[in-house]
Amino acid sequence: MTAPNESPVNAGMDSADALAPLTLARVEDSLTRHGYAFVLDEEHPDVLRARFDDYRFQFMLAGERGGVLQTRGRWSHSVDVSRKVEMVKLCNEWNMNRIWPKVYVRRESEGLLGVYGELAADYRAGALDSQIDSAISCGLSTVIAFFHSLEERLGAELDDLER
Repeated sequence: MTAPNESPVNAGMDSADALAPLTLARVEDSLTRHGYAFVLDEEHPDVLRARFDDYRFQFMLAGERGGVLQTRGRWSHSVDVSRKVEMVKLCNEWNMNRIWPKVYVRRESEGLLGVYGELAADYRAGALDSQIDSAISCGLSTVIAFFHSLEERLGAELDDLER
């Protein structure tokens, strides 16, 4: 019998005892299992870098004890700072209509902006390999979907984005 707010689903399976701490090595294992190529960042040993659909991605551990898996992608176009308001509006529209990924614009140099998408998954209590796999797949697919939607919205204007 279960209490009113308890779920019998997965009772005895995938219990907290089976959860292992999140580590960068486990993220590497997940990427390798899926056949994804990646490199270690020599300047930031807690970051893995990869390219998907010509977009640069980072996989990193965040949080107090590194229990949060963050998948962050950067759009392949830079944007002139004069178009900041337009890009912020497009990001805000996405964020208002979807739960994830979080998308935003960030100044990268005096005159250029970068557009980013990221998804964070909290595994401070530990994670199964399948959970890490799902977080990576979800982060990649949703961030790439955002980038594709930007490209569709901007259409022929893509060539005018960079100075």
